[in-house]
Amino acid sequence: MRIIIDEKVHQSIEDFYRAAMKKHITLSFQTVEDKKNRLYDAIEDLRYNHRIYPKARLKQEWIDAGWQEFICEDFHFAYESGYDQFGEEVVYVYDAVHSLLYY
Repeated sequence: MRIIIDEKVHQSIEDFYRAAMKKHITLSFQTVEDKKNRLYDAIEDLRYNHRIYPKARLKQEWIDAGWQEFICEDFHFAYESGYDQFGEEVVYVYDAVHSLLYY
């Protein structure tokens, strides 16, 4: 199974941690890199557990699209699984938002 991550997801993660490091000067680069690595590892794990997470329930855009959602490191991720044109199962991660900004 392939995992496809939309550029919007990468940008949301980078933007959040860039702002966090500016606001919290004691937040080290290594701590941020470790958190980002855990996020991407969790996204990759969707290949095994994408069916266990519930449908999105707070962000209207995600609800309307019928996406599922999972949470890792205080980030909410919106995704759906399906099949590509060759019949391969894929998980497409569409969006990400930190819990502090989630509404």
